[in-house]
Amino acid sequence: MRMKWVVVIWLLLVPQVLCERVERVIDGDTILLENGEKVRLIGIDAPEYYKLTDKEKFGLDEDYLYEWGVKAKLYLEDRILNKDVSLEYDREKRDCYGRLLAYVYLDHEMINRTMIKEGYARATPEFEFKYREEFIELEKEAKKERKGMWHERGNGNFFPYIVIGVSGLIISVYLLVHSRK
Repeated sequence: MRMKWVVVIWLLLVPQVLCERVERVIDGDTILLENGEKVRLIGIDAPEYYKLTDKEKFGLDEDYLYEWGVKAKLYLEDRILNKDVSLEYDREKRDCYGRLLAYVYLDHEMINRTMIKEGYARATPEFEFKYREEFIELEKEAKKERKGMWHERGNGNFFPYIVIGVSGLIISVYLLVHSRK
């Protein structure tokens, strides 16, 4: 009888976990598992790359959000595509579209957390979920540290553009000199 209670308590305290391989990354906050399940990462909202993003929620313009939608998808692909992930569920297991709602783990790293921390997604304070306060704080930190989409536009790394410009100038001079021969 005592063992039965231990099992019941364990099942209540340990989150439900499904270990499955990621077949496809749909966008920066939705994945498809090999078993056919679509999973929406709880508590985050990444910009869209295939439709307009609600720019008011992000406070950024549409073209910029489109660019970061592509970057968020590519970043998520790089992290988890074709890898085995574990899922932790919250109160709601599915959304109105039938997708699983989950915190996605790669080994011991919660990917939802990483997406916010690195500036590829925002927290979703308009919803209630287990890690809500933590995610809101992570977004504030990412903004403060100007990570990902939160960096000031135009204050990026100019080195690649300088190299391209100088290379173009050298090629132009070379062609000009050799065209006179």
